[in-house]
Amino acid sequence: MKVKIINSNSEDYQKELKLRRMNYDQVVVNYSNEKGIKVFNKGEVEFITESEVDEFLIKYSDFLKIKLNRGISVTLYKGILDTIENELKIDFKSLNLLRDKYIVNKRGIWEKEILCVINDIMPIKIVANGQNFKKSGFNININEISKEEFLEICAFEIKKINKEIKEKEDLLGRYGEAIEKIKNPLNQVNMLV
Repeated sequence: MKVKIINSNSEDYQKELKLRRMNYDQVVVNYSNEKGIKVFNKGEVEFITESEVDEFLIKYSDFLKIKLNRGISVTLYKGILDTIENELKIDFKSLNLLRDKYIVNKRGIWEKEILCVINDIMPIKIVANGQNFKKSGFNININEISKEEFLEICAFEIKKINKEIKEKEDLLGRYGEAIEKIKNPLNQVNMLV
């Protein structure tokens, strides 16, 4: 896939560049400078598609929030979309990803557990599994979550995240303290006993 820069304020305006990676809100392109890559917001580019997969990723870019670990094909996104629309009987508009867990066993069987909100109103849990490096044969199960259960899960996750933030803030404080002591050591007199 390629992108054309449409931001008239950019020095790269109207240039066509080869897409290297993309996520739901940014693109990374190959660039002929010392770094070799450059990042643009999606609103700054026009996509030039080369395949059906490219078109899917542009139309349903919210799926890019779901991490595809090594060995998981991009066709998983299409499988999840089809399962959502067929089982829940809805037209997909948006996906708000809240949790994305991944495990893989020694035989290359992976499993993803995804907690998300579809179309801003429907909390669901998706469990998908498959074989590493296979483009089909996914097993995808979707369960709607009751409002009460969803609120409980959210409260638990928020508590867990706050605890992690507190631990990281404490660690940052220790780093800051260590840097300060190394930069400005106290004039300590070594006493010989």
